[in-house]
Amino acid sequence: MAAEVVGEFEDPEDGYADDDLLTPDDLNLGITPSRSFLETADFETELGEVDVEVERFEEDIYADIAAHEIVQVIADGDRVGRPIVVIYAYRLPSSKEIDHARLLAYLTRVIDKIVDQDYTIIYFHYGLRSHNKPPVRFLFQAYKALDRRFKKNLKALYVVHPTRFIRIIFGLFKGFISNKFENKFHYVMCIDDLERSLEIEVTNRLNLAQPIKEHDKSFVSSAAPGELQISSSEPLPTQQFGVSLEFILSHHSDSRIPPIVDQLIEFLEKYALDMEGVFRKSANVGSIKRLQERINKGETIDFENDPEYRENNYIACLHASVLLKTFFRSLGEPLITNALYPKLAQLADVPKNEKSAAVRDFVKLLPKPNYLLLKTIVQFLTKVAEHSKTNLMTANNLSVVFGPNLTWPTNQQVPISQLNNLNNFCYRLIVDFALIFGGQNGDN
Repeated sequence: MAAEVVGEFEDPEDGYADDDLLTPDDLNLGITPSRSFLETADFETELGEVDVEVERFEEDIYADIAAHEIVQVIADGDRVGRPIVVIYAYRLPSSKEIDHARLLAYLTRVIDKIVDQDYTIIYFHYGLRSHNKPPVRFLFQAYKALDRRFKKNLKALYVVHPTRFIRIIFGLFKGFISNKFENKFHYVMCIDDLERSLEIEVTNRLNLAQPIKEHDKSFVSSAAPGELQISSSEPLPTQQFGVSLEFILSHHSDSRIPPIVDQLIEFLEKYALDMEGVFRKSANVGSIKRLQERINKGETIDFENDPEYRENNYIACLHASVLLKTFFRSLGEPLITNALYPKLAQLADVPKNEKSAAVRDFVKLLPKPNYLLLKTIVQFLTKVAEHSKTNLMTANNLSVVFGPNLTWPTNQQVPISQLNNLNNFCYRLIVDFALIFGGQNGDN
């Protein structure tokens, strides 16, 4: 099966047609591709060794590589709550200035922070030239270094602004990659096509770099005239997804928290506390989108008696759990607010024995509606964690899922090094719930 092409494939005419990117050494790998290649006894040595460190490193070990901002993680990624890893080729320094083994170790370390949940990779090919092109052998080593854990939860790999070079490289890889992995690979010709594939507003959500936006102007979108675009119309009064917390509460004046959160928690407490991997599993994007649209129109979803769920409690629990995750991502800004994010970032420097008290002081700064909603969701997460022997969702696992949902700012880019701090904040909320929220009764 060939990689899916979204939009019409067209080589760029911007002065960097990449004929010079391939060298005889690239094409002469000394390996005969075949579907059985990875099953040979000595395939580990045929491509050469790659030294990828897996121990815990201090944050500054890869500071020189991180400074190039080649890789960014958008924790509040797609519309169903999956992180997005963005890779910019134009930010790769000259091959003479970077150790590709260290670059691979850094990339592995970055993705390792999110690999236990479903995620998407978007690679922007613009700017890859002969001086900063990694050796093709390095790409094979990278594929080998990313073990099954990385590949299993990768939902899609989008290559944006592909060229002939990419097609040739993909042809070289076809003999080595599995059909399942190949099906996750998509060429995307322009940002408009990427938006239609992801069903999000890409430029702002991903904080796209200006050179990418400028280069994209040279591509003509493949959208048909009149094709449906993301709506910019005024939200319905009943809307609860894709609007602010203030908007929801102003249109549901009899509720202290958004009604949909109340409904979802009530259902999940009744049926999903013992569901293995609850909140770690993804649902069909189309199904979640349809549910969000129904809720936004004011409909109440009956997860017990609707025909879709009456005899399939597992799907009901799955959809309800994904809706709860995506709700927090759809608020427009994190529950801890964009304004308070700098103070949250400072918690990374607080000594461990003082962390819980510092978190307690921080949540007191939240606006009352935000505080009440945060207390409600965290109290529910403590109940989920209490059932971790059956659902396998410990406080740590829950913090990996909900940390970015509750904290990732929408008005700035965040270094990947902050992800541990955000997850740790959520972890403290769960394990020290009584200390942080006890006795405050919502009055902060």
